[in-house]
Amino acid sequence: MIGFAKLLTLQISTSLPSSPMPNQSSVARAAKLDGELDQLSEVVANLSDQKRMRKYADWLTSVDETRGKFLAAVVDAWEQGEGALPSDETIDMVWQKTCGITFLQKLREQKLDSVAPSIIAMARPALIIEPELADGEMPIGTSKYGGKPDVLDGFEWPSYEEKLHTFLGQIRLEEMKGTVAAQSLPDKGMLYFFVFDDPEETGQPAAEGAEGAWQVVYSPDAEGLTRLEPPKAFDEYNRVAPECVIKFSETLDLPNINVYDLERDYWDQFTSCRRAKAMGLNREHSDAYEAVIDALMPEREERSHLVGWSHPQVAADDPVDDGFRHLLTVASEEILEWCWADGHQLYFSVSDDDFESQRFDRCAIIDG
Repeated sequence: MIGFAKLLTLQISTSLPSSPMPNQSSVARAAKLDGELDQLSEVVANLSDQKRMRKYADWLTSVDETRGKFLAAVVDAWEQGEGALPSDETIDMVWQKTCGITFLQKLREQKLDSVAPSIIAMARPALIIEPELADGEMPIGTSKYGGKPDVLDGFEWPSYEEKLHTFLGQIRLEEMKGTVAAQSLPDKGMLYFFVFDDPEETGQPAAEGAEGAWQVVYSPDAEGLTRLEPPKAFDEYNRVAPECVIKFSETLDLPNINVYDLERDYWDQFTSCRRAKAMGLNREHSDAYEAVIDALMPEREERSHLVGWSHPQVAADDPVDDGFRHLLTVASEEILEWCWADGHQLYFSVSDDDFESQRFDRCAIIDG
């Protein structure tokens, strides 16, 4: 189910208190030091460039960071072309996943060196989302799932055929600063996500191609917000979900592939087959490739995440087609009492051109 939403442009701006507050969402970042994000971003932009990775390791060592020696040892072992790579579970795993250490370790462990360059080229940074029920009311303007949206006066709760949408959540983009993944997104403002849940349409959110059945709203600023109350009662299937704190954590992510239909005459009809073909993968690589993704994003078929790639549960093909970028996966979260179809996930995506220009008014959605 792919369609387009209308843009609501709001001039909103806000700022959160500088000190942590109860029930405020958090981000586990890979970059720990001043100036480190630039170094790390250059590594992630070209993970095949061991010289760039070694330069980053040298920079860490120059500021007496023990991570530098560990990264250099991993690069040395990778360049040797055989043998297990060093491991150290005492060093922050968010950093290890984001800078490519976990990635290289699993590629070597799974004996994927021969196709490693093509796999590495497909890696994208992502932010894993872990929702937890809030202990009391959350502060206005922080990232969250569920609850009620924090907006400016005049914002109208989206509806479909005069029935109110379910508010999925909001992401405060300033909170994502300091992460590699956030560099593909606007550096400030709010993203709001709404959907009309209609189980009569084969358990999917609203009818296929139904204009206004979902909505993504980008507000370039986020100041002076108030909490919006629903203007009327919901129908049987849409409601205010429990308010949840979001814990974000950085990682790398790889695309979904299909190596089982590659031998069929119509394999090129499937996005996931075309990607496998482009990476030089075949059936013999299937389990090994899955092991690599699992190390980067465990339980990805039941997990919400921001940017990166989509990971379908039941769909035969990748829900985000060529020419589109994955924006957000919203899982069937038990604590939010969300169940899309039969425990599926919702995938929001944006065309490549719109993603580059940071426009989210023509966002597409599919479940699967």
